[in-house]
Amino acid sequence: MSSELINAILDALAQLQGGPGGGTQTVPNLFGSLLSEARAILLQPGRQLTLGFTLDVAGAAVDPLAAANANLVVLNQSPPAQMRVAPGTPINLVVSRAAGSVPNPGNQPPTISRTETVSGVASTSFAVNTPLAIVGTNFSATAAQNTVTFNNVPAASVNPDPVDPTRRLLVVVPAGIPGAPATGGAPPLAGVTIRIVTPNGTPATTQITVTAPVAAQPTITNVTPAAQLEGNNITITGTNFTAAAQVRIRGTTAAIVSANATTIVATVPNFPDIPQGPVVAATVIVSVPGFSDIAYTGTFNVVGA
Repeated sequence: MSSELINAILDALAQLQGGPGGGTQTVPNLFGSLLSEARAILLQPGRQLTLGFTLDVAGAAVDPLAAANANLVVLNQSPPAQMRVAPGTPINLVVSRAAGSVPNPGNQPPTISRTETVSGVASTSFAVNTPLAIVGTNFSATAAQNTVTFNNVPAASVNPDPVDPTRRLLVVVPAGIPGAPATGGAPPLAGVTIRIVTPNGTPATTQITVTAPVAAQPTITNVTPAAQLEGNNITITGTNFTAAAQVRIRGTTAAIVSANATTIVATVPNFPDIPQGPVVAATVIVSVPGFSDIAYTGTFNVVGA
């Protein structure tokens, strides 16, 4: 089944329900979960979300309460992971095969289901020197074992998403793609092939459109400390930040203590789903108005307080 078909199914579901708006709840990443697990996650009291339509890859309705469907695997969702939605928003799922038939990430070739911004918004258009996320299966959790090219030009950087390392890669569109725009105002180049090779067999490919680079694109170089208690501060260092920058941790907006061009100090939010004590891997995203969102590709963990 193609990623185009999956996206068409989800688009149809969104139109039926009118589409999500902005809100206070963060949509969890359900990709790769069993249907029974996804349902349990959505119904956690702190989520304030509901399970919407569940369809199989042919577009047929699936009963999420039926025992026979408990081990079907979530291939896609709408709204996408990390989107902020209103309480009570239904999350629609596309599911496929039973867990027993899911390839083992340790010895199976990679697949690609979609590309998206680092914030989780589906997209197929990205500027030179900006980050994007590749979503799929069977990526290596070791960065060096994922070779990613754009029309045979190596990605500027490749890092597994620390929250979901075998199903989401964070990469940066390289400069120097033949025919791609090199300066602002130059026309975009469509049909650029992203190719992922791991040690496990057949490469996976998808295509995007590459647009002109944006001057002064922000970057993140470090987040300290590497683990922090809820309610305490972290320091994000990088380039081209502004006083208007926003920070999201695990999809939740963090309070900004201070911000300048190279440093942001933000407070780790409290998460209802993290009890006291556990250490949970978290994605840190910085949004600067006028630029693509950027994600920290190192390791950061939230400690339940």
